[in-house]
Amino acid sequence: MIKAIIIDDEKNALDVLQMQIQQFCDDVEVIAVCLGGAEGVKSINELKPDLVFLDIEMPHINGFDVLSMTKSNNFNVIFTTAYDQFAIKAFKFSAIDYLLKPIDILDLQQAIKKVKKQSENYNLDEKIKLLIEQYKPTINRQKIALPVGSMLEFFDVDAIVRVESDSNYSHVFLTNQKKITLSKTLKDVEENIKGEPFFRVHQSHLINTNHIEKAVKGENAYVLMKDGTTITISRNRKEEFFNMFRKI
Repeated sequence: MIKAIIIDDEKNALDVLQMQIQQFCDDVEVIAVCLGGAEGVKSINELKPDLVFLDIEMPHINGFDVLSMTKSNNFNVIFTTAYDQFAIKAFKFSAIDYLLKPIDILDLQQAIKKVKKQSENYNLDEKIKLLIEQYKPTINRQKIALPVGSMLEFFDVDAIVRVESDSNYSHVFLTNQKKITLSKTLKDVEENIKGEPFFRVHQSHLINTNHIEKAVKGENAYVLMKDGTTITISRNRKEEFFNMFRKI
């Protein structure tokens, strides 16, 4: 029996894949489902799975970060991804198994068969290095386009300090003190800038972690941004928020 962990930042994706495995993959036991990278790292280190189904593009701690933060990579990995054709070439070049979302049952079963046939010399570290090298052009996005009037205006990632929800609108606050209002919900904005240094600290606030001046723990945790704004960290986001930073 293959002991597996599923890691994804979308609960629906977790639930669907777990259901598919339970119904169609008798030789796989799901021992944990993890919502986000921080929870995934903890489960891998504690449970020592044989196989990890791992989403790549998760905010703050992405799939590559998860693998670099685990104590040992002595397990197989199957990436679950919605990436474009360019990225798929990178997967194939590095010989890393992957499943395209939405996941097809036959593809899932075939991937499991490959895992069972893997030799004891399976070198995940080398394959991940190859994958990252091949995929660099798509993970090093430096600009974010924001609609301003009838045009798109391009900003460096670090030009955005924070984004604040206002019902069905979102206000983007920039380092030059400018504010841009978007006719998008904060959830939509968050989806569009995944993989960048942004964190949803609160239902109404998405922040650029590169602009944090200080973070205060405790019952009423909050962050102080470099623009002087104080933003509360919601109770259900505190653990993930403080776990994603390296500490001395």
